[in-house]
Amino acid sequence: MKCFVHQGADAVGTCRACNKGVCPACAKDLGHSICCSQGPCETKARTLDSQVAQSSVVLATQRRNRFLAPLFFIAAGALFIAFSGSGKGSWFSFGHAFGLGFIVFGIVLGIASHRYARELERKA
Repeated sequence: MKCFVHQGADAVGTCRACNKGVCPACAKDLGHSICCSQGPCETKARTLDSQVAQSSVVLATQRRNRFLAPLFFIAAGALFIAFSGSGKGSWFSFGHAFGLGFIVFGIVLGIASHRYARELERKA
């Protein structure tokens, strides 16, 4: 592949922002990537690198917090069941059904979160 600007020079890589071939004279090293030294490509490439870094932080936080939502729903369901009065001789009330729904949803959400996190770890 040849440089986009200097057609006679071999490219050492592609610009992170515009994906055009760049030669050593045109390349600007950004640490994790290279970009064109001319035009708005450097700003765009730095923005892309920043977004990738932020995404990895969000992903790490999501992996760490994957148990919070399921635990919240299970605890809320238990509280609904505990504080729903038995009514007039009835052992199963709307509060019990609502609480049971929360618990089932929390369990399903926990299983789905665990599988999703395991899939992400497998791909990484």
